[in-house]
Amino acid sequence: MAATLTHTDLYSPFERKRIARIVFSLFLLSLVWSFFSNTLLHQLCRPVIKYPYVDPTYWAMNWLRIPEMITDNYLLAWIFDGLLISSCVLSLLFPDKRIFVWSLIILFFIYFITYNTYGVWHTGNKIGLLLIAIPFAVRDNKSFNYLWQGLRYFLLFSFSCAFLWKFFRFSWLYADEGILIMKKNAAAYLYFKPNTWLAHLYEWFLQHPGLLQVLYIAGVVLEGVFIIGFFTRKEDRYLFILSILLVLGFWFMAEAHFFELLILNLTLIPPHFIRRYSHYTPSGLKTAGSSK
Repeated sequence: MAATLTHTDLYSPFERKRIARIVFSLFLLSLVWSFFSNTLLHQLCRPVIKYPYVDPTYWAMNWLRIPEMITDNYLLAWIFDGLLISSCVLSLLFPDKRIFVWSLIILFFIYFITYNTYGVWHTGNKIGLLLIAIPFAVRDNKSFNYLWQGLRYFLLFSFSCAFLWKFFRFSWLYADEGILIMKKNAAAYLYFKPNTWLAHLYEWFLQHPGLLQVLYIAGVVLEGVFIIGFFTRKEDRYLFILSILLVLGFWFMAEAHFFELLILNLTLIPPHFIRRYSHYTPSGLKTAGSSK
């Protein structure tokens, strides 16, 4: 692990800017999706049901009445959402301007807490967006690389911890775990949308519980594979693919939408992959295949 952290093959300032544009493009895409999903703060329609019983951060934010103050004022909520999206666009256009990145981090933190408070659920799908902008808020490139590697370890921990939780609870030994997960999470979808192709697919799998159990066990094993990433980066390209498959599996079996967590997958992309498709080398000189 130490060898990975101190590896000399780090991202250059040019590569950092290139990654930043990818990150903030995906960030903006997520905010647009939130708009069309009616989950921006001005679209919450002055909610009253709260779920603050999570940790001291939520308690402090609700004690200060920040979520309530924004959502109770329709104009203020519109202004907040406008500032949030604008800070993301400015971070995309000017990734070197740390003031825009810091503005995005602060505003999205408030949005994250407020969204979860009134969503009556401590959702983890947006945690990737909450963390991904932090490395771009520092000045020097060395600190950026350490923070970027830290996010990589956080992603590895997320999947590895999920594996250990299931393994030591022995849920993988329970023969009906797969079908029970689908029954619990797909019931509402089957009730409200019984004639869709996905509902028919659910019905077919519910008639074949053995296949659901195989999918569940396969998911547990794939989560455990991420432990390899703590010791080497050589398999990161495969972990990148596996993480996508796992998130798709979470969506299918458990109606868990962790797609926004996938933005942390960018930390699994090797530096040489970015350099291969860049017009400049880390030293800033043009590559041999570029125009002179």
